[in-house]
Formats: sequence, C-alpha cells, structure tokens
Amino acid sequence: MAGRLSGKVAIITGASRGLGQYCALEYGKEGAIVAVAARTERETDPRMPGTIHETARMVSEAGGEGFPVVCNVADPASIEAMVRQVLDRYRRVDILMTNAGISPPGGIATIQPKHWDLEWRINVHGTFHCIRAVLPAMQTQGSGSIITISSVAARPDFGGHYGATKRAVEAMTIGLAGELKDQGIAVNALKPVSRIETPGMHVIRPAGAPAEPDPTIPPKDGYVEAAVLLALQTPATCTGGVFYDNEAIDQLADKATKARLAFVYDPARYSQSPRR
Repeated sequence: MAGRLSGKVAIITGASRGLGQYCALEYGKEGAIVAVAARTERETDPRMPGTIHETARMVSEAGGEGFPVVCNVADPASIEAMVRQVLDRYRRVDILMTNAGISPPGGIATIQPKHWDLEWRINVHGTFHCIRAVLPAMQTQGSGSIITISSVAARPDFGGHYGATKRAVEAMTIGLAGELKDQGIAVNALKPVSRIETPGMHVIRPAGAPAEPDPTIPPKDGYVEAAVLLALQTPATCTGGVFYDNEAIDQLADKATKARLAFVYDPARYSQSPRR
C-alpha cells in the first residue's frame, strides 16, 4: 500500500538528528524521497549522535529514499548548492521543512553578539534563503508545501532572543502564504506544544540528572504526524497557519488518527512545559 507521501520529494534541514531526523524517518515511512540536509557528515561527539548518512540510511530502511546532502543553512551559497543537487537528481521539490535552528545561551543582555548574529543567520535568514532557493521549482510545478518551524518561545507572553527569531519566522510564514496562495504552494508553521526527547536534551541537562528518557515528556508521535499532515496541505486546504502539533492534528487529522494519538496530549500524563 502506497504511503501518504509516496513519490514526493522532501528537503528537511537540520535532519542529522533530533526533530529533523524524526520527521525525515516518518516521511520515509510514508514513502517520500527525503533530502537529509545538514552539516554533520561524521559523528564527533558521542553525546550528539547522528549524521546525514545515518538519517538517510534510516529513511531508506523505513520504505522511502534517503539522500544525504551537506548544507550549512547559515551560508546562502551552501543552501543554493544543496537545492541544486536535489533538483539535479530528482527534478522537483514537493516539500520543504526548514527545521535547522539554534538557541545560544544567555539572555538578551548577556548573549555574545556573535551568537546573536549566528542565531538570526540560521533561524531567520536560513529559513528565508531555503525558501527562496526552492521557490522557482515549486512555482514551475504549480505545487508545493513549505513547513517552517516555530516554538512556544514565540508566544507574546514569552521573551528572549530565540523567541524573537521564531516570531520573525511566524510573520514570514503568514506573509508568504498570502503571496503564494494563488500559485499552488501552501506555507504553514509547526511547533511542539511540549518538550520532545532529543539527543541534545541530554547535553543540556543539569549535572547529576538522569540520562534516561524523561517519562513526563511525551513521545514524538504527535509531532511527526503533524509534520506529515502539513506536508499534505495545499492552499485550498490549509495555508498561512501557525500550529502547535496538537492543533494540527485536531484540525487536519481523521478521527482514527486523533484517537490513536490522544494519549500524547493527555495533560494528566505528560507535562506541557516548553521544548523549543
């Protein structure tokens, strides 16, 4: 039986580990061709496992096709080169997920200026340049789905430099959706409603904290399902939305999927503290 994304060509940035890898694997399960775009070609820190080659292998084993591509989203030339490789190989791009992002330490008053600049280059400018790189192909096709990644930190009652970049991404998403709605291209933003276990969480845990997965943190199931649902959207079905993962499922999933994932969002079982 063909998957929901069978034959679709997707690019996911920051997909060597974490949420990007989780989404790449789910896209593979749904039959997609996934360009795994990130910087990491080999593992250098055992606390941060994952490479573009490992994720691509996982995608292929899951039933899709993984294509590892080196990409530094802080460098527009690297982004352009990555997209050219994908188009040279597959001749189209159906889905773009701009997952790559960073959150340097410190507050607005204490963050190092070089880290401030890098955060905006990756989170905001990187998102912009990735979108602009795939747009010509999507416009020629007359179809496409762009998924940007935001965070609970973008809420109006939150502050901080990371939240500022994510508010910018949300504004970019809404504006771009309006510009592209008559060209067959959907643009939506996705953010996790709660923390999700990733390799990076072990690195930032306080000293003495257990390394095992935290049972109060929900599994990734809801987030990756929301990522699939958004990849399926068109301007006629949904564009210009900024969704928490549970909101995307509530609005876009069928009854069976909602029932299957109800446990993920059970407030009596899992905390709803911010993840990203």
